[in-house]
Amino acid sequence: MTEDASGPRWSLTLYVSGASPRSAEAIATVRRICDEDLAGVADLDVVNAVEHPRRVIQDRIIALPTLVKRAPAPSRQLVGDLTDPARVRLGLDLGPANPTPATPSAGGTTAEGGDRP
Repeated sequence: MTEDASGPRWSLTLYVSGASPRSAEAIATVRRICDEDLAGVADLDVVNAVEHPRRVIQDRIIALPTLVKRAPAPSRQLVGDLTDPARVRLGLDLGPANPTPATPSAGGTTAEGGDRP
């Protein structure tokens, strides 16, 4: 595929602290976003700060977990609670999650909750 057809390539690095529950949740959230919103165009590198402290220092990471978006520009760091997919999408400028198509209920209301004429 060309870059025009698939969009820009994303380069993300997620810095976590060992196997803590918070780190595991952050990894799951970011991977889900990569699979759902950036399928085929994202490279995600998960770095355990306990095992790679030099990378943490080199990349000037001051809190964990931290998600670093290197590409596409502009680069950005999301720090702290990365368990909320909506917050992470917003921080990556992805917008809201793709809505699932709603089907009208048997009661005759629309997906927006209003009554049908």
